[in-house]
Amino acid sequence: MFRILESQAPAKQTATDTINTLSSRLQSATLLEDRRAAIQGLRSFSKTYPASVASGALRPLISCLRNDREDVDTIKVVLETLLMLFTPDENSPEASDEIALWLSDEFTQRQDNITALLDLLDTRDFYSRLYSLQLMFQISSARPERTQECILTAPLGIPRLVSALGDSREPVRNEALLLLIALTPASEEFQKLVAFENAFDLIFSLIEAEGALNHGSEVVEDCLSLLANLLRLNISNQSYFRETGCVKRLAKLLADANQDQESEDQTLQWTFAHRDKNIWGLLVIIQLFLVKGGVNTPANQMAFWNHGVMEQVLSTAFGQRFNVNVTAKVGFLQSIFHLARCLLS
Repeated sequence: MFRILESQAPAKQTATDTINTLSSRLQSATLLEDRRAAIQGLRSFSKTYPASVASGALRPLISCLRNDREDVDTIKVVLETLLMLFTPDENSPEASDEIALWLSDEFTQRQDNITALLDLLDTRDFYSRLYSLQLMFQISSARPERTQECILTAPLGIPRLVSALGDSREPVRNEALLLLIALTPASEEFQKLVAFENAFDLIFSLIEAEGALNHGSEVVEDCLSLLANLLRLNISNQSYFRETGCVKRLAKLLADANQDQESEDQTLQWTFAHRDKNIWGLLVIIQLFLVKGGVNTPANQMAFWNHGVMEQVLSTAFGQRFNVNVTAKVGFLQSIFHLARCLLS
């Protein structure tokens, strides 16, 4: 009897069958609630079957970013599903490095796909902002040049990204910082547009809020990385840096680090490594302004001299508080030498 009943039972639905069914529902559903239910179902498969979900539902999911952007609950589930596709389980039978390239190609081949993610930065909803930044970071990691082009072309693309640095919520702000670091190493045009959106002021304010050089940790290191990206071999940005009073703020960071007399007994040992990395990172930034034969170098030297940067570098180089190695000492002395050249010219 049981065998007869078993033979008459419907065939078990495979994961692929379920994904196809959910993808069809997502495409055909006219009610928001039905679309959201289909997306929730797809989300449950995204980590294990990313290729199957992407092949059947990627374009409908991206369409939801545009069509359902006013419903934060739906957008949250859509973004979570898309992020899971970029980061499948290691043991997934469909896990492959090619998936990230495929997903990124789909996003960057149409300008309005990236614009849809940037549009989500206009809302104050926490998850819409956080996940859209994380998704753009994933896309940029796979297709950096295409992502830059899409952001450059999008209406207010760069201003919206830079403004996220001022978000009061740390996770959102930190994701914006990481995304800008990823986008700015190579494109001079991109660097310039970021700088002219008040990025220098936002970066310095963030460094100060996070404990400056002595007490800041990874966030300060990331701020210094972004600052270096914006200034490296970029004559326009270096001039803008000088003209907007940033040399004075740079000197103050070093001065505060040198003048902090807090006892090391009151400072957690793990902060020393971050402090030394921060000091070294700022030294690297100073050296970016002092390239031998550079068009901006004489003006940079004079600005640094006038604001006491050389004095602070000397104090840091020969102070006893900082655990700098021999290589770092040589770097300090090179900076001092380059700064001193302006006195001899």
